[in-house]
Amino acid sequence: MAITSTLRGAAAGVLALTFALAGCQTATIIEPTPICNFNAMVAPPPGAAPAPAEVPAAPAPPVTMPVNAVNITDFRLTNKIMVESTNARRHPTGTVEIWTRLVNCTDFPLQVEGRTHFLDEARSPVEDVSVWHRIFLPARSYGVYNESSTNVNRVRFYYVELREGQ
Repeated sequence: MAITSTLRGAAAGVLALTFALAGCQTATIIEPTPICNFNAMVAPPPGAAPAPAEVPAAPAPPVTMPVNAVNITDFRLTNKIMVESTNARRHPTGTVEIWTRLVNCTDFPLQVEGRTHFLDEARSPVEDVSVWHRIFLPARSYGVYNESSTNVNRVRFYYVELREGQ
């Protein structure tokens, strides 16, 4: 009888330890990368007061288009991709290569097209705009769009346009 109660006590101890250890092991859910935060792109600057819902009496003056930047020209892409970075370098031959790293924030593959305008110091085109190049982006992945100029000396700025693949 003493042996039976000792075995029962040991079995109960092992069982309690097993349940305690099992309770410590929680399922860890790992989010698929990348994680896209569109709120950071549209959030008002710190300290900005909300604007009244009024329409100005006169039309707004034209705004200078930013150079050395990427513009998503297709509204269908605005909540699907993010531009992680864009950069350029001059090759020893004098041509300029630009590249833009894109993030597919969706759970399905996307086709994105990009083209580049190469501009001089006065922001005038120094060559024809490039043709549209297609980039395939698997779900929740990164891709790179790149282009090189043909002009050797006059390129000072660039401007990239992105649209959904057609």
